[in-house]
Amino acid sequence: MKLGLTHYELTTDYGLRDNLQLSLRLPFDVKAMRVHYTTLEGAPFTPPYGDIHHRTETLSGISDPSLSLEFSPHHNWLIGAGTSLPFGHIEPDPIALGAAGKKHEHIQFGSGTFQPILATQYANARFVARGEVKLGLYENREGFRAPTTFVWSLGPTFRAGRVSIDPRLNGQHQTIGRWSGEIDEGTGFDNGGIQLQFSMPIGSLVVAPSVYRELWSHGFHDETFRQGTTWGIALIRTF
Repeated sequence: MKLGLTHYELTTDYGLRDNLQLSLRLPFDVKAMRVHYTTLEGAPFTPPYGDIHHRTETLSGISDPSLSLEFSPHHNWLIGAGTSLPFGHIEPDPIALGAAGKKHEHIQFGSGTFQPILATQYANARFVARGEVKLGLYENREGFRAPTTFVWSLGPTFRAGRVSIDPRLNGQHQTIGRWSGEIDEGTGFDNGGIQLQFSMPIGSLVVAPSVYRELWSHGFHDETFRQGTTWGIALIRTF
């Protein structure tokens, strides 16, 4: 099974005063799943339960936005606190439906809960380090408890004229999500890799293309997670 993810995100930061800003993230995702069943010998195979489980499909929708306050106690430091907003589409319990032999969906766009978010960042002219945790504290109305996810990033910053060059070591730790206590497939892993980003001013915009390559990945149960080379671009406008 392969899952292709195209992620769009609008991020808005509004300065409330010199050392305090309000940040809103609005994500939209396109998730394309491709499934090919084979026997142990590699021959094509059609499972007797049909397509009630995984199937080839493309889904799209708004994922959970987030709202946070970010405070700078010192010009090198930024501390943030906020929450996700449960606007993304959720699904009925796929484990219970699968056990009953009914068609179900594993892909969701939201957690169905408010997830507290805490972040801290240190940055100067030559180095940046950031960590952010999103907490899964309770079950939604369908019995799903989202995993807790911690992401981190660190690395130097170089300048070549007006262009900023930012190599970053990025990592992610995610606990196991659960449906009414049962393990949610595809959750629970450590992974990380190297990202290279270039930032360059073009007119009133800053254009920042990037590429990410995974270096390690480890799942906590029988699901195996691998992320392919990931390309991105950010467009930044300051008013």
